[in-house]
Amino acid sequence: MYQRLYTYVDKMNILYPNQHGFQSGHSTSMALLDMQDKIASAIDENKFSIGIFFDLAKAFDTVDHSILLAKLENYGIRGVPLLWFKSYFDQRRQCVCCKGCQSKTKLITCGVPQRSILGPLLFLLYINDLPNASDQLNFILFADDTNVFFSHKSIQSLLSIANTELIHVAEWFKANKLSLNLGKTNYVLFRSHRKPVPASDSILSIDSIPIAQVNSSKFLGVYIDQHLTWNDHISNISTKVAKNIGILARVSYLLPSRVLRTLYYSLVYPYLTYCNIAWASNYSSRLNILQRRVVRIIAGRSLITNTASRYSILRILNIPQINK
Repeated sequence: MYQRLYTYVDKMNILYPNQHGFQSGHSTSMALLDMQDKIASAIDENKFSIGIFFDLAKAFDTVDHSILLAKLENYGIRGVPLLWFKSYFDQRRQCVCCKGCQSKTKLITCGVPQRSILGPLLFLLYINDLPNASDQLNFILFADDTNVFFSHKSIQSLLSIANTELIHVAEWFKANKLSLNLGKTNYVLFRSHRKPVPASDSILSIDSIPIAQVNSSKFLGVYIDQHLTWNDHISNISTKVAKNIGILARVSYLLPSRVLRTLYYSLVYPYLTYCNIAWASNYSSRLNILQRRVVRIIAGRSLITNTASRYSILRILNIPQINK
């Protein structure tokens, strides 16, 4: 339990998202690689693998203070440090301001302060014992991105065992006063594209409510598809990169090369680097074409100009170099 806890604490530097994803992708990539390794191993063993992607409703806002303090005490935070945490939550109030008008203040009875140093850490401590709910499922916990994976050679056994274990998981959520948004919770059946799926009447459900099966799902800002090709993610970031390159093209005649290069690192580069180690082994030629186009724009050259030397002159890495 404590080894897992320290692993979570080590990931704290990436819990604050910005417009491109998370501020640092290193620990996110490690979580994705861990998941990818589990699925790839199952595919190599000719197994079906299921990934269930939970969506917690208002996760940070629904943390029960009394349960959290009891868990902190269980982890060894006792005496004066525990009283300090109790004081941290005690008598917190909030209000709403709109167009110069302020509402009455209300006492906050649950939740951890978001955008605070302690907020994400306390939430991680709160959900740290979730894997104890099942000894069959593999859990990947990353702040409020909670996901489980399970593999089996038989699709019937896979769904049957998963349904049984989800009963225990649902009980844990209820006991800890966390709510699942079952409308956004979904699962992906991972398999080799050469492995057919036998007909089955079994469905995956929580509290008798069916969970939607999808071909791909978003996990930590990356789209993961059922065959682990990363095509959906690459298509998604290609669309965003193309849009931002269009912005650069429209303002390129107004700005010098050094400013355009700075804009490239703000508007395009984050999409090419975020969790690159997980998906870039299968990147498409479209991303190469888009990157060559933006290099020509920054260099102020014709769109038919060879860009090989421009990467070096502008000190811009191409996609294989970013991955390396």
